[in-house]
Amino acid sequence: MNEKFKKLITQFIKFGLVGVSNTLISYGIDMLGYYVVFKNSTFSGIISVLGTIGIKATSESVKVVIVTAIAFFISVLNSYFWNNRYVFTSEEKKSFGQHFRAFLKMTLSYALTGLILTPIVKLLLCNTGMAYWLASICVLIITVPINFLMNKLWAFRKK
Repeated sequence: MNEKFKKLITQFIKFGLVGVSNTLISYGIDMLGYYVVFKNSTFSGIISVLGTIGIKATSESVKVVIVTAIAFFISVLNSYFWNNRYVFTSEEKKSFGQHFRAFLKMTLSYALTGLILTPIVKLLLCNTGMAYWLASICVLIITVPINFLMNKLWAFRKK
């Protein structure tokens, strides 16, 4: 097997392992936030502010958005840490600005695949009569390689 191809496959497997850890972390934070931290929160101040700008919200909808955002942010931080140190390692010392740019690029990659592409593909597949659970697996088959390539060739690209 070609050495470059072997390295690429190893890197993809490591990327997948980081992704599994991110999923577990995100799920754990989501459940902890929803059922423990914000269990009895009413978010009346946030709901009031949203109401003044014409957005109707409930405490449930605000809670879901808040815990989802927190889980996403923390899992992206975890992902950056491990992708930078374990998957897309580099000998060069990075400045704060280089880390920050790579972090933003990686976050945009995850946002594009996770927040935009995933729901679009799931809806398309479900509209063909495919079961939601199967559509969710198919989405991973599509988005994980795209995310890997975006991170490898853009966010963590070596000069």
